[in-house]
Amino acid sequence: MALNDLFKAISLGTSLARRAVGLKQQIDSLRTAPPVDYTQPADVSGLDRRVATLELLARNQAARISALESSLEIASALTESLARRLNAIFWIALSSGIVTTAALAIALVALLRAR
Repeated sequence: MALNDLFKAISLGTSLARRAVGLKQQIDSLRTAPPVDYTQPADVSGLDRRVATLELLARNQAARISALESSLEIASALTESLARRLNAIFWIALSSGIVTTAALAIALVALLRAR
């Protein structure tokens, strides 16, 4: 074990101890917090209505997100299909260009020998 590793272990140990002390202080401050004062029942019913409204909005958003995910999956599949087709078109064009260049070279050689 190198001296470097020993210093690194000591450094990690001290930083861990500091974090543990900080965590203990935070827990102690939470334990000594005053008890929560609960609201009146009238306020709770208003809060319940608001929570129900928020749950409805969350369900609507979840449905929209689900529809968006499915349309994105369809668009992704379409893009992949298009990429495959373009890849095939590229290779067909490249091979026809090579064949055309070879045919042109053969035709030029034949033309020059005929003279």
